[in-house]
Amino acid sequence: MATGFQAFFILWIGQWLSLLGSRLSRFALGVWLFQRTGAVADYALMAACDMVPTLVLTPFTGVLADRYDRRTVMLLADTGAALGMLVAVGLVLAGRFEPWHLYLAIVVSASAGALHSPAWSAATALIVPRAQLGRAVGLTQVGEGVADIVVPSLAGVLLVSTGIMGALVVDFTSFLAGISVLLAFRFPPVPRVAGEAPVRSVWGEVAEAWAYTAARPALVGLLVLFGFVILALCAVQVLVMPMLLARASPEAMGLVLSVSGVGALCGSVAMSVWGGPRRRVDGMLGGGAVVGLGLVVGGAVPSLLAMAVVGFVIMFCAPVVLVCHAAIWQTRVPAELQGRAFSLRRVLGACISVVTYLSVGPLVDRVLEPLLLPGGALVESVGRVIGVGQGRGSGLLFIIIGVVLVLMMALGRASRLIHNIEDALEPGAAPVPSA
Repeated sequence: MATGFQAFFILWIGQWLSLLGSRLSRFALGVWLFQRTGAVADYALMAACDMVPTLVLTPFTGVLADRYDRRTVMLLADTGAALGMLVAVGLVLAGRFEPWHLYLAIVVSASAGALHSPAWSAATALIVPRAQLGRAVGLTQVGEGVADIVVPSLAGVLLVSTGIMGALVVDFTSFLAGISVLLAFRFPPVPRVAGEAPVRSVWGEVAEAWAYTAARPALVGLLVLFGFVILALCAVQVLVMPMLLARASPEAMGLVLSVSGVGALCGSVAMSVWGGPRRRVDGMLGGGAVVGLGLVVGGAVPSLLAMAVVGFVIMFCAPVVLVCHAAIWQTRVPAELQGRAFSLRRVLGACISVVTYLSVGPLVDRVLEPLLLPGGALVESVGRVIGVGQGRGSGLLFIIIGVVLVLMMALGRASRLIHNIEDALEPGAAPVPSA
């Protein structure tokens, strides 16, 4: 039976190898597509194929994670993804791999991820003692941070030396590694409430998780605050590259982004070792406020040094917010509902991501950027403070989002309902140990 942090660590290694392979092939496929077609719209369609399965399937895959053995669900997801990658390898070997095959492969991979993610997140709370959940979630963030740093360079080497085939083979092999580790362990069973009548309708089980959350205003409030943090991080992802390129070379831009990546890795490592503050809600609210302040400074001071420092700080704090929020949900939501609860969080994040990606660019290009170009309406007011010219519209949006984020975190801190979420007990629940 897989229990304890040591067992989780071994399982995490297998899952990280699988994650690394998936991101590697995804990155390589994107490069292959852009080199093949040269169209940004085709690349955007690939991103849509990656996001749509998450929006559509995640609420229902959360039901599967709560209804069935979570190890079995993860094995099915990894097996399906591995088979899809094997088909892609066969098409490449046959010389018949086309862009529409790529889109289909991305849909299969994203669907498998939608099945895998809630099961793995919910299984963590069964394997790891509550006091160490912050470390466990932090370790997961470490894996993602390392993958973000390693994947671009590794994919570049593979594309040059072996073409797309090398990345696909690595992905398929990584799935086999993850499956092998899973087969070596058994997970604790999903706890059931004594005398509870099973809910047989999938829609009914989805509604049960939504109803549980909606009936607890503190969880709803925490979810709303989490949504604002996701919006801010998505805006950074969309805007930081063009904002840097407006004032620097691609090499300088890459250096700033690398510094930010190191910040994310350091924050993840810190959380995996530390586990977070005694009150995790303070870690989430404080980290979110620092992210907001960083956006204000980054938007107002357009120097590369300032952007590098701000990028490091923001990306260091991002894992703190994500880990603390996840740990609160893992301790405040019953284990038998956690698959669906984490699906709810993931769907919210996906919705916010899509809306942000689609709206931020046009807002900057058509509204904010013209206001701060020479002759614009804000040149003599806001422009005197943050500067004028290309990229300053993105800076202004950074400042606006940062101020809103700081205010939202302050409201969360002032709300006794949200700030005391770790103190309030469900009927019959035991106090939650702190990290």
